[in-house]
Amino acid sequence: MDDKDESIIRVIGRRSGMSSRKLSGILNIPISTVHRRIKNFEEEGVITGYMALIDYQKTSWPIGALLLVDLMEVIPGRGHIPKKEIIDVLSKFSEVEEIVDVQAAEFDLMLRARFRTLRKLSDFVERLRDIEGIEETKSAVITDERVLPPPPIVRV
Repeated sequence: MDDKDESIIRVIGRRSGMSSRKLSGILNIPISTVHRRIKNFEEEGVITGYMALIDYQKTSWPIGALLLVDLMEVIPGRGHIPKKEIIDVLSKFSEVEEIVDVQAAEFDLMLRARFRTLRKLSDFVERLRDIEGIEETKSAVITDERVLPPPPIVRV
């Protein structure tokens, strides 16, 4: 990846809806180059999709939460359940927006999820505790969300 590639990735990573024309002007790169490189990123799997930035306070899912999940090492009578199996189960919940596999002292997974009410969050935490292989959960309610502006532009 060269400086042009990195500049394109850094900007669209935080402003995915920006047009190729505007990106071209900001980075001082020909629009055909921007368009071609973005297409290549998509074909190579560097860019796997695009997301909208949403003000969830204006939706019916205003409650955001981060959930820390500690997995059991061994389940009596069953043995070890691979983390991938548990991630597959968690992926099926419509409330879950993101699953991050982490190396931490007290937890193995971090979930980012959305809820209509605090009661729905509480119910969800109880459902998590029923999943085989999950030992413990901790949750934190998100009180404010800020999308950072694109990083400083690297002019090429």
